[in-house]
Amino acid sequence: MSNKPESWWGAPRTITNTIENRKISWLELFSDLVYVVIIHSFVENLSEHFNLYGFVTFWVLFLFFFNTWTNMVLYFDLHGKNNLRNVFFALLQIIAIAVTATFTPDVFAGHYTGFILAYSFNQLIYMYLYLRTMIADPLHATTTRPFLIAYVVGEALFIGSIAVSNMVVQQGLIIVSLLIFVSTVMAESSNFDREFRQRQIPFELNSAILERYGLFTMIVLGESLAGIIEHMAEEHTHLADYTHFVIAMVCIIGTWMIYYTLMDEREVTAHRYWPISLFRGVHRFLIACLTLQSFFIAQTLESGEPVYYRGLVIVTALILCALLALTTPKLYNVTPLPAAKVKWLLLGIVGILIMLVAPVFLGLLLVDVILLAIGVWNWAVTN
Repeated sequence: MSNKPESWWGAPRTITNTIENRKISWLELFSDLVYVVIIHSFVENLSEHFNLYGFVTFWVLFLFFFNTWTNMVLYFDLHGKNNLRNVFFALLQIIAIAVTATFTPDVFAGHYTGFILAYSFNQLIYMYLYLRTMIADPLHATTTRPFLIAYVVGEALFIGSIAVSNMVVQQGLIIVSLLIFVSTVMAESSNFDREFRQRQIPFELNSAILERYGLFTMIVLGESLAGIIEHMAEEHTHLADYTHFVIAMVCIIGTWMIYYTLMDEREVTAHRYWPISLFRGVHRFLIACLTLQSFFIAQTLESGEPVYYRGLVIVTALILCALLALTTPKLYNVTPLPAAKVKWLLLGIVGILIMLVAPVFLGLLLVDVILLAIGVWNWAVTN
């Protein structure tokens, strides 16, 4: 009788039970779909709150949601198994984060209670999952116990902020709790070093995790395409509209080409844990910038206002900076970016920033030329 629950419910996979050449499951692909709507919600709400508070809110919400995505990605990779238990909690988490996303407009409007409660329920799901991994594998407590303790403290501050009447204090508590959530893994890197060395676990990001990051990047690029196509469906009366539409499309294509020529087949390994965590953090920044690029390119196409165009130029340059930071350091790259590619990327960044002073659509056209030139050159020398 004691074996029956395992046969249909299952247990988490131990961290040492690695899967060679693991492929992304259909369940993981399905779980990413909810973030299509979440990214769209960020872009839509930022367009309605284009001010300092709106940008701060965007970054806070992005970090909250991406932290959930990261935790579930790591759980899938380290502990996921093809059993009913894994399917149940993955689907429950999809529902929970979808419900949380419905409160995004409230947060932009300065109302936090619904978001806090929904997000906390979402957090409890994977806090429970990680607790179960520690129970099933006591040696894993070296890293899991401090993680859970930090999250309990963060949740106490997060939920406790509901009772605070002063909005500034409440916002401060929310940001403090967020910092706890996003910094916990990096803060206990020494614990990961100890456990990984003791249990002979390599310090690396396997191809499945890197592919998940690539797929999330594709989701954000898809939002960029959706934004400009939606605008074009409404405004397509003049030749200039089609010209601007094509220019905006090429900007996205150039960004896509550079990302995938630089990140395809990349191997990420290190001698300690913190460089791996740093790589994930830089990639998180990259995806946030891609989301902002989606916002700025849609607004530039719709209004032609210089403020949106300049925002687009800045975040595009930051995207290239983030890609340099991901591909160049020997700290975590098996094959760091060659000096020639680094030089062309740096020249591209400088060239893009010079376009800040150019007229809007002429400047965007020249940005396109720079992006395409870098992307095509990278592809040519790689193949």
